Amino acid sequence: MTWRIALQLALSGLSVGSIYAIVALSLAIPFKASRVLNFAQGELVTLGAYIALVLSSYGLPYPVMVPATLVIAAGFGILIERLFIRPIVGAPEFTLVIATFAIGLIIRALIRIHWQDNVFFLPAPYSGPALAVGPLRVNPSYLVIIGSTAALVTLLVLFFQQTRLGKAMRAVAYNQTAARLMGISVGKVFGSAWALSAAIGAAAGLLLAPVAGINPELGHLIVKALVAAVIGGFGSLGGAVFGGLLLGVLETYAGALFGAALKEVIPFAILIAFLLVRPNGLWGATQVRV
Repeated sequence: MTWRIALQLALSGLSVGSIYAIVALSLAIPFKASRVLNFAQGELVTLGAYIALVLSSYGLPYPVMVPATLVIAAGFGILIERLFIRPIVGAPEFTLVIATFAIGLIIRALIRIHWQDNVFFLPAPYSGPALAVGPLRVNPSYLVIIGSTAALVTLLVLFFQQTRLGKAMRAVAYNQTAARLMGISVGKVFGSAWALSAAIGAAAGLLLAPVAGINPELGHLIVKALVAAVIGGFGSLGGAVFGGLLLGVLETYAGALFGAALKEVIPFAILIAFLLVRPNGLWGATQVRV
């Protein structure tokens, strides 16, 4: 393998890993706030892509369609939290996991009823031929995905450090009882966390749509996002990003070196290794600060 091919694979792996990182972030945020692992998050990624598809069919320009998609997706996140999660938030963890799994199945079934299994592609203004960057040939979508992930992570850091709601979410993640005593509305924080998670998931769907197409099974990437979250330490936002990028690069190199079949095995081999050797992940701990 030449160094040019190695660099090309690294760039491709970072773009794939960026998607894993975004979805892992969308899993980690509500988990930190409410200790609920949302197995419907993959379907929220899919839903975001279909929302964008519907809005684009009405002729909305891309700069308007993107924020509108995120806002609508956030509304769905609040709706799910208020109607289905909050009434059972005190139930055993297994009950909550099954509930989110069922919500995901319902969303997928409703999507399939309307759109069947057809594959749709969302036209994006940055689609086009490969760009020459030095010795590399780069798909513009890769650069947009990596750049969007960097921008999203930066915005999240500023949100958690500089805004009242972000600080309230950090406080609730650290200690719900103490947060209540300080006058923080824990219920409001739960709803905000689910809204933010759904919007981030929709952002992943928007980035995937022009590259992979839109279909009801798009949300299956949640499995890889879970692996990324475990690598980084479930509940650690920085760990989720690092785990996603690392997984994307390792998976891409494994596919190039050992073939597509082994490429699908590598993420789960890594998952088992971490569960055996470091079950809390690289940055996981009993108490995790944002």
